[in-house]
Amino acid sequence: MIADIKVPDSSIARQAEELVRSVSDDTLFNHVMRCYWFGELFAQQEGKKVDSELMFLSTVLHDLGLTTHAPGPHRFEIEGASAARTFLREQGVTEDRAQKVWDNIALHTWDMNQFRGDTSRLMQRGLAYDVSGVQDARLDPDDVAEVVRRYPRLNFKRAFNEMLNHELDCKQPYPHWFHICSRIAHNRSPLTIVDAPVVLDWAPFDE
Repeated sequence: MIADIKVPDSSIARQAEELVRSVSDDTLFNHVMRCYWFGELFAQQEGKKVDSELMFLSTVLHDLGLTTHAPGPHRFEIEGASAARTFLREQGVTEDRAQKVWDNIALHTWDMNQFRGDTSRLMQRGLAYDVSGVQDARLDPDDVAEVVRRYPRLNFKRAFNEMLNHELDCKQPYPHWFHICSRIAHNRSPLTIVDAPVVLDWAPFDE
């Protein structure tokens, strides 16, 4: 149950939340907070003991690259990861721990976190659930409703698609990278790649 989950009350967790609150609009802030809670609910469901502070820092800071706090030429997950690492080091977090946050954030738009330790994997599961859904997810509907009550979606699907389009428009040519096997597959038979709104509509929410 969600009532059994305790948010990390460390100074760095509070500072991270304050930073994100100060640089994000309500839609983005609510999104990153929901991701944390969903990650913890998945951990609870699986009976896994995770590093809750590391999960909190990684989820709350994971979209800094979509804010003006983390400008730069690299794709948003890289810029955001670097901004998060710099912030944490400035607050006295050890280099190793700050690097773990960097890794979680930099990898979050791919599938690598799904194959790492439980904290990274369940953080990724929480992010995926909020953005595009998780096919085998069976979270308690009452817990999900409580998370959304605390952090409303505020037309998240539309707003997030607009953020991603703005990110693309600001960086041309966009510095993304196709997997080398995707290149082979495309040249064998052109791939059908669905647009972001379709992916966002996979999430188990109306908006």
